[in-house]
Amino acid sequence: MKTAAVDTIQRARRAAALARMDSVVSPQDGLVAMREILAQLLGCEQFALLAMDATRTRLSLVAAHGVDPAGMKSRAISEGLIGRAARRGEPFIAGRSSRLGASADEDALSAAIPIRDGGQVAGVLALFRLLPHKRGFVAGDADLFDVLSERGAIALAVRSASSHPAAQTPSSPPQPAAASRIRAVYLYPGDVFVSDAPAELSAVVGSCVALCLWDERLRFGGMSHYLLPASPLGRAPSLRFGSAAIPALIGSLERLGSRKDDLRAKLFGGAAVNAPSAAKVDPMLGQQNVEIGRRLLAEAGISILAEDVGGTAGRKLTFRTDDGSAQVKVIGAA
Repeated sequence: MKTAAVDTIQRARRAAALARMDSVVSPQDGLVAMREILAQLLGCEQFALLAMDATRTRLSLVAAHGVDPAGMKSRAISEGLIGRAARRGEPFIAGRSSRLGASADEDALSAAIPIRDGGQVAGVLALFRLLPHKRGFVAGDADLFDVLSERGAIALAVRSASSHPAAQTPSSPPQPAAASRIRAVYLYPGDVFVSDAPAELSAVVGSCVALCLWDERLRFGGMSHYLLPASPLGRAPSLRFGSAAIPALIGSLERLGSRKDDLRAKLFGGAAVNAPSAAKVDPMLGQQNVEIGRRLLAEAGISILAEDVGGTAGRKLTFRTDDGSAQVKVIGAA
């Protein structure tokens, strides 16, 4: 039986997804928002977005991340599980839907979500391998699929992944007007960015943590956005893990001339938005992400000036590298 706590978490995740999609102002921003929801709330960073063509017989690639775009460039809706989702307007969900008729390149397909526009299927969002902490989809994920299905059509206007390389580059969301002197950089899970020139860094975090470091002497800084506290035994280090991302962030700043004594930290995230079931995902994941951040900062002798961590809601934050200021907006609060 669903507990009140699980229900609260699921409602918070849906609200966070709705709030993000409702904030979309352009096709490119729609694609960025879609990727945020997939990574932060659904636990997937490998996807392809395909649009229905004018003949309504084929799907053409709009954007791909973590998968070979060549294999997704064009496909008939009469073929495979992705085509079936487009043809029938019904999602394919691994473990719940039949794999009968799957094509050879759909072995790793986790879900195929029809994208609707005015009640008609306009494309398909294909999800492939899930992140390590995500063992499978849970009941609450269906709400997020519905949000993507009903609100994702705007992203289909980004017509070609090959002509829009920014759609596949983690740190390249829509840029501000050229007249602005402040570089804007969006960080996805696994990104580390430092700059000795003024920049405004932003991220959306759920159970992930964004760690901001600012050098009060040299007046520049950077951010890391990590997904999990530490890599499992036998797994290669990755910037998705705090155990690798935090030393990488510190080291990058030191190469620009920073000294640890001059660095000041701000810590954000570590919520329980990705814990709909203790049997599926460790409900303490967010807390563990926060704890490794605190521990590694303490070991480096870096003080924490501010924290906004825990709870059950996601956060959207911006951090200025030139003055160390940060602004946080809670999203999807129950």
